[in-house]
Amino acid sequence: MTFATAYLRMARADAAAKMENRADFGLIMLGVISTSLASMLTVYFMLGASGSVMGWSRGEIIFMQGFMFTIFAPQSSCFNAMYWVEVWLKNGNFTRFYTRPGHPLLLLMLEKFHPQGFICLFTGLAYCVFGLWNTPYLTDVLFWLKFAIMLPFAAIVLLSINMMAVSSCFWFGESFAMQVTVGKLTDMSRYPLELFPKLARYAFMALPLAGIVWWPSLALLRDANVWSTIALMGLIAAGSLYALHWQWKLGMRHWAGAGG
Repeated sequence: MTFATAYLRMARADAAAKMENRADFGLIMLGVISTSLASMLTVYFMLGASGSVMGWSRGEIIFMQGFMFTIFAPQSSCFNAMYWVEVWLKNGNFTRFYTRPGHPLLLLMLEKFHPQGFICLFTGLAYCVFGLWNTPYLTDVLFWLKFAIMLPFAAIVLLSINMMAVSSCFWFGESFAMQVTVGKLTDMSRYPLELFPKLARYAFMALPLAGIVWWPSLALLRDANVWSTIALMGLIAAGSLYALHWQWKLGMRHWAGAGG
């Protein structure tokens, strides 16, 4: 409860500070909206007259894009500071994470807040609604309930994978190359995995990037068992958090053993 109160105070203060520079904030928001819209239009027109690819309709693929935007929202707003870890390790500011009480990942969440996460969330939901337009799913309450249950699990997996890529800087000193590689992989995972060769598809499932968008979409839009998919996603989310926790602890131990 104390942590939640502290985070809300920080979020309000940071949002108020950003609103003081409205032009800069407005341009950032315009950039997020513009790139999101361009992405959707690319998918929409790319499919041409057929309107489908590998059995997936245009609307379903746009829904998958929206699902990815929606689960990225927590990282975009709450864990925006994760990209500063490498800089803090180099300039010595990371020491405060080592000396403060509390888990470093929770402390990292308290470092920075950005309202652009709300733009990602609203954009993602708008994608989903647009993709499901003129389908029975749009007014199906049970569908949206399943959607809401799957979202946090997928968001945890996505955040954990990206955070593990960032924490590679504990060993290599640099994390940019790893972030770019993982970023490209997660970006590809918002498309139907049937588009890729079998080897690539199995690699996505093993990482487990399939748990970000593909498996939820199979359960929501295809005949895959929804509740077994939710159970599997819950296990993957818990495993991803556990792996991140131990990677972070080992990284901090390595950093401290090397004298920072």
